[in-house]
Amino acid sequence: MDALERRALTRGLVTFVVVALIGSTIVWLGGRSDAGPTAPASSTPSSSGSLAAVPTPEAWLTWVPGGLPAGFGDLVSTVPDVTATTTATADIAWMTASLDENGDGVDQPEPPFMIPMDVTGVDPTFAAFLPEPERQLVQNLRPGQGILSESEANLRGLTTGSTLLFRGGQKVDVVGTLPDALMGAYELLVPRESGQKLGVTTERYVLFHVKPNASVTADDLIPALRDLLPVATPFPAVEVRAPGDTTYLRANDRVIPPLLLKETFGEFKAHPDTANPGHIVIDERWVQDHIQSATLPVVGSVTCNAETLPLLKRAIHAIVADGTSSSITDVGPCFDPVSTRDDPSGPLTPADWGVSIQLDPSSNPPGGQPTMPKAIAQQMYKVGFGWAGNDAFPQGALFRYRTVSAARD
Repeated sequence: MDALERRALTRGLVTFVVVALIGSTIVWLGGRSDAGPTAPASSTPSSSGSLAAVPTPEAWLTWVPGGLPAGFGDLVSTVPDVTATTTATADIAWMTASLDENGDGVDQPEPPFMIPMDVTGVDPTFAAFLPEPERQLVQNLRPGQGILSESEANLRGLTTGSTLLFRGGQKVDVVGTLPDALMGAYELLVPRESGQKLGVTTERYVLFHVKPNASVTADDLIPALRDLLPVATPFPAVEVRAPGDTTYLRANDRVIPPLLLKETFGEFKAHPDTANPGHIVIDERWVQDHIQSATLPVVGSVTCNAETLPLLKRAIHAIVADGTSSSITDVGPCFDPVSTRDDPSGPLTPADWGVSIQLDPSSNPPGGQPTMPKAIAQQMYKVGFGWAGNDAFPQGALFRYRTVSAARD
């Protein structure tokens, strides 16, 4: 085992122990591992596998890959057995600076670089889905104010009274923090109208309650919700989670949130690539510190996050030993700095950190029936990569970082 492998394994052990201590779990496909390439199921319960400090609110969640179609959120309340609903937006907002409660600078990226932040915009009805006393904090939220998740506040070194500055001269005053689980692991929660000024405009997810005596499951609700989708929906699939099914009530809940990617692999500064729409330019210093190229058996030369290269190496060696490596005929990108609002994995994904990879993409196009051998998915899962072939909108070639395993070589 070389130094890089030891570093990754040590970090994996630490992550595993921390997660175990707080009782986090990874829930897949109704209690089954997502390692097997079974048929796609819209009701797949999941977890971000992260550090939830409090239980998930007793709410149901539904979302559509790439964002909700216009009017979808309003129509959810027409589904039988559904009662109260609230629809939230979420997008990446570009922070230009932050000030602590004394007005002293904390984050001060050099232009044109900014810090991408995963922000959700909510209506006042969102508060009804939170417990007391946290509900009051959201109910009292005013335009221009925001709430940081606890992990984000720790990451930034900020607290109540601090100020965030965003592209276009927008300002958000921090009036409090909430446990990550109550904010869906978004970094910042703001009123919807404030989110619009930050560029957070895409309706992403709906929280709802069902009638007290209703005996329904996620599978029961999916057909009725899917019927609400317009014919031209780009990614025609609906995900539904019942209370307790997922650690974080957020869109793309099977993808590790940007907040946790930042905690695990480091935060980067970036800016939208004006010459290449849909891509971002990441600070070269971060790239030099975190991204490396290596030549691995079967897949050839890959450029990924240095933390994950030893894990990929271990998985590929196991795949070769299983005799299934011949199924991998081509390989997609690992480090791929993109950010698009309608990406079915979300507007900022593990690819931006170089911690996802596509295996045999020519035979596993997005949305098609996956052909990935079960043995390959299982080996990737063992080293910490979840398979996107089980998403409601399947991406059979895509493996995304979830957690580093503590398994020995």
